[in-house]
Amino acid sequence: EGRAAGVRLKGGRLLRAKRAVVSNADLHNTFRMVPEGAHAGFDEERDALLAPAAPVYSDDDGPADGAGLPLCKSFMHLHLGVRADAMPPDLPPQWTVVNSWDVPIDAPGNVIVVSVPSILDPSLAPEGHHVIHAYTAGNEPYHIWERFEGVDTNKDAAYLALKEERAAPMWEAIRRRVPRVEEGVVVRQIGTPLTHARFLRRHRGNYGLALAAGGGFEFPKVTTPLPGLFRCGDSTTAG
Repeated sequence: EGRAAGVRLKGGRLLRAKRAVVSNADLHNTFRMVPEGAHAGFDEERDALLAPAAPVYSDDDGPADGAGLPLCKSFMHLHLGVRADAMPPDLPPQWTVVNSWDVPIDAPGNVIVVSVPSILDPSLAPEGHHVIHAYTAGNEPYHIWERFEGVDTNKDAAYLALKEERAAPMWEAIRRRVPRVEEGVVVRQIGTPLTHARFLRRHRGNYGLALAAGGGFEFPKVTTPLPGLFRCGDSTTAG
């Protein structure tokens, strides 16, 4: 009937929509859920928005005349559970480290954000412990990780070694204020761009569209050319 009427799950089950289908997936994955040729207007929008983008970062290699929407880079994440006795009593709940102002702000590992939310909400960690979350602020390039797509990353020695290597700036940012952090670690997990791509369904592990205020692009609207299909989240206006 020319409109979105439901969603077919990976296992084959069909969920019918009474009023509309709303996609919280990123822009690329939303377009992937509608086969090409299903709706001409949707195909036209797909071709326009997903066309190669002009460079927006210092290490981009896109075409200078690219007309598609540019994407943010990905992230590295470090999640820790730490004994409280290894942490200073005057620790702030969040801090940011800029390693150098002499390189581009988006240089890999240059800007690190560290949060200790259990300082504000002790219920987030067992008594006598804290949780720490550190991440590289949208500056991790995906191409470094592409060779591990489809690999059993839990057992791949090269992947595990690269995780440790790329996590090093986050450890250093934490040690700036928690010098004894390693002594108190009881839980540690490292997330990579492949983690984003797999668990959050992010195309190339991206963290949204890289659209500058006042630039030549606008965020896509929540409506789409395909009747009954709507978008929400960080790939849309006011997402």
